[in-house]
Amino acid sequence: MKNTTLPALLLTSATLYAAGGAGAPTPAQQQATQTQAIVAVTTTFLHSLSAAQRAQVQFAFTPQKTATVAQFKGGMNGTSTFLGEQYGQSRWSNYPVSDVPRPGLTLGHLNAAQRQAAMNVLKVILSTEGYQKVVDIMDADQVLSASGTPYDDGKAFYTLGVFGTPSATAPWMLQVGGHHLGLNVVVVGTNVSLTPTLTGDQPASFVRNGQTVRPLGDENDKAFRLMNALSTAQQKKATLTYQINDLVLGPGQDGKTLQPEGLPASEMTPAQQALLFDLIGEWARMLNPTDAAPKLAQIKANLNRTYFAWHGNTTNPSPVYYRITGPTLHIEFAHQQADRPGTGAQKNGINHIHTVYRDPTNEYGTAWTMPK
Repeated sequence: MKNTTLPALLLTSATLYAAGGAGAPTPAQQQATQTQAIVAVTTTFLHSLSAAQRAQVQFAFTPQKTATVAQFKGGMNGTSTFLGEQYGQSRWSNYPVSDVPRPGLTLGHLNAAQRQAAMNVLKVILSTEGYQKVVDIMDADQVLSASGTPYDDGKAFYTLGVFGTPSATAPWMLQVGGHHLGLNVVVVGTNVSLTPTLTGDQPASFVRNGQTVRPLGDENDKAFRLMNALSTAQQKKATLTYQINDLVLGPGQDGKTLQPEGLPASEMTPAQQALLFDLIGEWARMLNPTDAAPKLAQIKANLNRTYFAWHGNTTNPSPVYYRITGPTLHIEFAHQQADRPGTGAQKNGINHIHTVYRDPTNEYGTAWTMPK
């Protein structure tokens, strides 16, 4: 029987360093300060562990050009193959840890102080909104676990692994994962990346402390807002003519790209482009504002070469699939078990979501660790 008992996480704000010197700090100084804060909070987490625990959570970081597919048999009466993505000793997937094991320690194997230290790492690396999204995904999974599932899910089974030694100069990586979550954070000096990242939820809506929570509600609603801001002709161009049931470039698909399809942003009005950029921000802005700024600037500079593609109805809520592709950007959003036209699947698909966020030019920070 799985242990789903997990005391409430004790969350405190991490102390961020202030840049010295006269006047406002430059972006480079801000990035250096942010890296120092990330290194400090991750080191504090590692120091909270016993020697035996550190051996289970810390691994070598070995940059490689492309990740590989990790396959595991089991579950579903032993008839299914579960896919993950392997990069060095790290591994992530949308599946639970009982189906695709993750290297590292689960939150359930940490005491309260250690869990607080682990969550503080995320609070420093992520933005306020990104951190809350992760907490909401974990809470949704706890609701799913409480409903009764034949696999390991819930807060206790989210896993944290550190690859390399936290450093302000040498490359290293942090990975946080579990059911419907895979964060891959690579730190190379003042450069920090968050791709690839997988988010998902099931249920997509639940009640916490009397309030309705939708972990990926903005990803859903902002996409419908954009689609309905398009003209009839634009909607027709954005709409894919074939069905897609899940992520195309999900776990195990590193190194692959898709031909851009749909409506290019170059054919959108400025107001429509603003809606598209805001939607992209639901992924790009998960990272803390200092480290997200260079990526957002890059995305904005390439916005006219970015495409928006859609499959499904335009009435919210409806189960849909959409994709955003650009020179340094790949995003997919897919309702699962959905009754989109032609799928013949269940009608409860809006309650189960998968998304993926990639950068084909800098997965796992390879633009910095293995420059061409």
